[in-house]
Amino acid sequence: MACILRKFDTKADDMRRPVILIVDDEEMVRKTLEILLKDYYEIVTAKNAYEAIEAVRAGSIDMVLMDVNLPGVDGIKALERIKGIDGEVGVVMLSASDSAQQAVKALRKGAYDYVTKPFDNDDLLSTIKRLADRLDLKSRLEYLKGELQEKSGYGEIISKSPKMKKVFDLIQKVGRTSSSVLITGESGTGKELVARAIQSMGERKDKPFVAVNCGAIPSELMESELFGHEKGSFTGAHAKKIGKFEYADGGTVFLDEVSTLPMHLQIKLLRVLQEKSFERVGSNVPIKVDIRVIAAANVDLEKEVRKGGFREDLYYRLKVVPIELPPLRDRVEDIPLLVEHFLDKHSRKCNKAVKGMTAEAIEALMSYKWPGNIRELENLIERLIVLSKEGGLITYDDLPLGIFSSDPAGQTKEAKDFKEACKLFERHYIIGVLNNTNWNRLEAARRMNIHRNTLMMKMKDLKIRGPRRKGRVFNS
Repeated sequence: MACILRKFDTKADDMRRPVILIVDDEEMVRKTLEILLKDYYEIVTAKNAYEAIEAVRAGSIDMVLMDVNLPGVDGIKALERIKGIDGEVGVVMLSASDSAQQAVKALRKGAYDYVTKPFDNDDLLSTIKRLADRLDLKSRLEYLKGELQEKSGYGEIISKSPKMKKVFDLIQKVGRTSSSVLITGESGTGKELVARAIQSMGERKDKPFVAVNCGAIPSELMESELFGHEKGSFTGAHAKKIGKFEYADGGTVFLDEVSTLPMHLQIKLLRVLQEKSFERVGSNVPIKVDIRVIAAANVDLEKEVRKGGFREDLYYRLKVVPIELPPLRDRVEDIPLLVEHFLDKHSRKCNKAVKGMTAEAIEALMSYKWPGNIRELENLIERLIVLSKEGGLITYDDLPLGIFSSDPAGQTKEAKDFKEACKLFERHYIIGVLNNTNWNRLEAARRMNIHRNTLMMKMKDLKIRGPRRKGRVFNS
């Protein structure tokens, strides 16, 4: 993946503080900034562009805080030279001039941000902290990119999450058996991938794997689809048909959305599980099959049993080994790995070279709730690749508005306690006001009757980061 730092990727480096280079021709400014930052960062100073360039060339500089108006070579030209030496160094420019043209020029040359003097200490610390967090995320992405080569080994299931580690352990154990498996989880969590991984672990790996989406087949056709039919058994049955169970003999039948099966077919499925036999529609001749059944549901089958919508005996027959898949919002540490995988997959599919995705964009994806889970993430990555420039880099500004503003009103139902429910409600309220003001923080704060600094603090605490407008200079 492009645009990924390499400075913090070892355990030893994790213990060291980031190094920040302060560049200003005024000694008092250098000392003031050093006092402000020394508790958080290792400090290196330079009084002109030449010393700054040499310090960066010597290595170990992570961030640069540099005045625009330097003697000799000015800060903008020094910025270009520094980026030419090490494009991954983060640079924040300082200037006594509140010139939008100068700020835009600095940002286009690769500066992370542009701060005017006199600056507010807290605002400056916040800007540098955001930059440091961004660089740290880049380094972790580099580490995860290497780990991608050591991914689970279960087909396209990619995860380093402890919750998914438990799933992998179950896949390995149950894969060696022929026991029925019930996979539960929200839509888009990868239930079919888990079913295929189970098949690949055992003796049936070279046998048919037949996937049936029970919810996508009309109920009047379902019996024929699963069990086949004889010629003339009903209107339109012009020839004998082999059903999914017969076709899968020796292998695996995966029944997705099994909760949608009509009651009379639930009885027939129970017989298949118990006796390994069935009859085609229009026939009384039993057909013996050696199959494994893996079922999946995105609803609570136990509740369906209590409501009378699903047979209890079938439920327990299917649930010999239960596997529950966590939603993507509960395994956000997997998002960088999944993004890397989907970028590679869909770049090849679309025959379009894409450099990668910036760490800032990935950070935004990690803050989103993903109601559609992995499927939604994959579809988004494919869309971004289709819309991106050939050989380009997907950035924060390329992300759709929904990534920043989507926050379902019913989200508080998912809160684990009252405190979390209040935070979710607060987040939803703030995003709503920001949307209504076109993400104008000052106007939003006025409407909420709070100070702008309070709003910024709340946004940081609740991880609300809105879309940036093209031509916008500051990150505030």
